[in-house]
Amino acid sequence: MKSIYYHLCGGRGSGDIMLNKSTLGVAIAAALSFSVSAEQSIERLTVTANKFEQSITDVLASVTVIERSDIETSNVRDLPSLLATQVGFQINSNGGFGQSSGVSLRGSSSRHTLILIDGVRTGSATLGYKSISNIPLNSIERIEIVKGSRAAVYGSDALAGVINIITRTKESVSLDATFGTDAYQNYQVAGTTVVDAVKASLNAGFEKTDGFDVLQGVAPDEDGYENKNLGFNIRYADELLGELKALGQYSEGNAQYDNAFSPIDSIVENNEFENYQLGLGWDKSFTDHKHSINVAIATDDSDNKGYDYTGAIITNSYKTKRKQFDYHGSYNASQVLTVNGGLNWYKDEIFTNGKAYLADSKVAKAAFLGGYFDDNKFIANLALRLDDDEQFGNETTYAAAVGYHLNKRATLRLSQSTGFKAPTFNDLYFPDPLSPGNPNLAPETSTNQELGLSLDFSQAKLDISIFRNNIENLIAWAPNAAGKWQPENINEARHEGVEFSFAKTVLGFDNQFNFTYLNAENTETGVAQTYVSPRTVNWSVAKQWGDFDAGFDMQYRSDRQGKVTELSSYTLWNLTANYQFNSALSFSARVENLFDKQYNAVDSSMDYATGEVFYYNTVDRRFFVGASYQF
Repeated sequence: MKSIYYHLCGGRGSGDIMLNKSTLGVAIAAALSFSVSAEQSIERLTVTANKFEQSITDVLASVTVIERSDIETSNVRDLPSLLATQVGFQINSNGGFGQSSGVSLRGSSSRHTLILIDGVRTGSATLGYKSISNIPLNSIERIEIVKGSRAAVYGSDALAGVINIITRTKESVSLDATFGTDAYQNYQVAGTTVVDAVKASLNAGFEKTDGFDVLQGVAPDEDGYENKNLGFNIRYADELLGELKALGQYSEGNAQYDNAFSPIDSIVENNEFENYQLGLGWDKSFTDHKHSINVAIATDDSDNKGYDYTGAIITNSYKTKRKQFDYHGSYNASQVLTVNGGLNWYKDEIFTNGKAYLADSKVAKAAFLGGYFDDNKFIANLALRLDDDEQFGNETTYAAAVGYHLNKRATLRLSQSTGFKAPTFNDLYFPDPLSPGNPNLAPETSTNQELGLSLDFSQAKLDISIFRNNIENLIAWAPNAAGKWQPENINEARHEGVEFSFAKTVLGFDNQFNFTYLNAENTETGVAQTYVSPRTVNWSVAKQWGDFDAGFDMQYRSDRQGKVTELSSYTLWNLTANYQFNSALSFSARVENLFDKQYNAVDSSMDYATGEVFYYNTVDRRFFVGASYQF
């Protein structure tokens, strides 16, 4: 990782933000001086990184937890905007609300991060990832993010990490309404009722906006978005039977867009989506062991209407259905050793209205076993997993980590893990004669190392991670000998860097700061990965005065390589405010892109005759106001 230390300690570029060794040393020393002697207890959040509850400091991975209160205080309107504020994330959106957004975690592509909703695998089996733009924020209670390869627990897709979205279980009933720029409107209702041993939660929402013109140089029009969603969470707890649960989420809507083949006066491009998931589960805890069984079905459907390269209007339908069965058990072998393991079964099916794929279904089976040692000072984790995929055979992955509690506030961790990403149905069997799939593809594989230090005091929190992720057999679409675009296992990539996050309250002002240095490149060519900024900074400050609170946040992205040109650095500023009028009624406001910064996040194409580059449009300054009533 010599290149990392060079850039951290003295490498310069346009718009660079430098972090040197002395800065890190000062930050650590300052954090240690805040409150080492503090005696007040600190709430220890638990996560499901290893499929059983642990303290964050015992997970031995870089973990971020976003609570419902964080979502409501920020007043952001969609999940991509929320994730963009978190360390290690870069979100590249092709336009406004509802448009496709690339989720880059530690420099990896969207397909390398596994998205779970209530532990259920989601996403398109044809594309290989989940569109987070269509996941409504009103359905989310909590988000748990675990970075680094988690394939030893979750299998395919988790090369860069796992995002587990946990749906609403609000204790009271609330009604929310928000209005904003571009005719934006959002209505939400959420609540919970309890009858004896049954607890039932419901959330519903409607979101709509006229939007703005998505793509420069093509079809200048407003590209709107609409999303209707409904969810439920029903739980029955019995001392003898354990806990029985039924969960479901449903959303449907449409997003208008532009593409490169659109004529100048086109208004027909539209993507209609419909997604749902249903799950049933059982959990039972005994004196020294616990068992859970979950079955689920999830769909990801899309009807995409637009122009092809001949100028003809076509509608492509892609529907994915995933059936899932999971068993998980954990056993407390002693006061210091926990053993857990599980069995997984998945079946993916696809349905299209076009040409038939060579295969339209697949079954994957897996078993994993892990051991977790913790004597309150020394920590050691080891997990092994075997996946059997009927498309490419077997894949074995592991995760090994050791940690040491320097004191009750500081934890040092070191880990190595492997991962893999199974080729998608499009990668293997895409039925287009000009861009055919390749049934001979091998899975993408990775090896991930991480060294980290976390400090958690009563007045401050700090986390530092140094990481490297090597990906082999990277799947890339490129022209073959016949001039057709086809995927091949041709590339290797390396993603390495440093993450630094810090939170402290000073004079009543809550400060949160994070910085990432990242080097992501194709190791065979030395070319940087597209749309990955080597340096990113997020900073937020908030303060409360009685019933009123306000704050601002800043996002900086350095220069980065686009698809056809280099994209310049930019800095965005946002303002937010909340007012609690009385015990039931509250008001909120947010201003995004406060200084109306003109910038380009994603490029589209180039006119090679003139050299003109076209970009996806980004948001101008926009305003949102809202109200919430608690019944």
